[in-house]
Amino acid sequence: GEDRISFLPEPLLCHILSFLTTEQAVWTSVLSSRWRYLWKWVPRLELNTLDFTNDQVCVDFIHEFLAFQGEHYLREFKLTIDYDGFKSKVYLYKPCLGRVLDMMRKLERFQFQVENKFGPGAIDDIDDVIRTRLTLSACEALVCLKLHHVSLDELALISCSPVLEDLKICLSKDDSVVALRVRSPSLKSFVLRRAEPFYARGRSVVIDAPKLEYLSLLDYYHFKRFEIISKAESLKVDIDVEFELMSDYLSETKIICNLVKNFSGVKDMTISWKTLEFIYIYPIPKLHDLTRLRAAMCLNASPKLLPIVLESCPNLKHLKLELVIDSPYAVSTRLSTVRLPLVSSLESVEMETPVTEIATELSLARYFMKNSKKLKKLVLRLNNESTGDHQHKRGVLERLVKYSRRCKLSQFEVLPVVPTPSPWPGYVYVKSNRF
Repeated sequence: GEDRISFLPEPLLCHILSFLTTEQAVWTSVLSSRWRYLWKWVPRLELNTLDFTNDQVCVDFIHEFLAFQGEHYLREFKLTIDYDGFKSKVYLYKPCLGRVLDMMRKLERFQFQVENKFGPGAIDDIDDVIRTRLTLSACEALVCLKLHHVSLDELALISCSPVLEDLKICLSKDDSVVALRVRSPSLKSFVLRRAEPFYARGRSVVIDAPKLEYLSLLDYYHFKRFEIISKAESLKVDIDVEFELMSDYLSETKIICNLVKNFSGVKDMTISWKTLEFIYIYPIPKLHDLTRLRAAMCLNASPKLLPIVLESCPNLKHLKLELVIDSPYAVSTRLSTVRLPLVSSLESVEMETPVTEIATELSLARYFMKNSKKLKKLVLRLNNESTGDHQHKRGVLERLVKYSRRCKLSQFEVLPVVPTPSPWPGYVYVKSNRF
């Protein structure tokens, strides 16, 4: 067939290539003579050191790419360093990283990301150049900053970018950051992650970002103090952490309450099952402004956890539950043995759940129908493969459908779910890496 794509204008072709990885874009150079150098005009460079025979080849590639484009074209830079202590020569990257960071001073918008795959302390030379260059006026063009396992001894640099919109930081155990201060008039999204557990005392996080619309906390929470000074009214919060409790230094209740009190005005929240386990042990202050909640919880413990969640969110309108089985041998608590509160504000409930032998999921659905006077919508997504292919007893679902009609719901749906296979035998819930 006729090659019509090659007749498109070069700026449009470069725009198309910008949706590919750098490796994929390079492959297009063999299509024809016209495509030979087009990939070099893509204003984004995304590299992994494993894709090169050695570090010197990777460094030469970066220098050649920058020399071809000049100093005013590159807008996004991502380097993933897979460090091998016996073969890698990471000090070679110091000049080219410094060159990239110096370019930011001459640009209006720039995105920068460095990821150290082999943990903290492995690339001290690169840490030094990042600390040196990511200060003062160099940050004036920085729109997106992502640092993964890059040790920093001070993070005042975050306040130096007047256009920073997206910030992602993965802290390491070698960080000497005592107070992580995020001050940005333009920041809209902030993801803070600790990928490894360790006990840290006296550390704090302070966020002053009046336009902050999204906040995500991942993996391990260990801060003595967490404070949000300013944020957008529409802030959405995603909490997926395990608390590192230090009873000899700070009480468990204070650690958790210190975090949750910052979300008193939040209207939209997502919370993981492992975080809910701590909230069950250490009750939190009421979230009166929360109207939309997405929560994952273990189905076996849901009858005990759900009352605490509902009582903590007295004005909740929209609830989306992901019920998971933490172990196929766990015993579910019967809903009839637990006292559940009246939910007067709920308007819609969506549940994705395995099918259990004692039909706990159907009892939950019936509970919401019976005790939510304003309920208009209930969607039940059933996964009958995640618990040994259990089936509900004959007539149970039919009775639930009839009951929904008596409750005058505007929408009631029961849908099948095809589960994603888990690589871990015996478990059906796998949390994806979102960083």
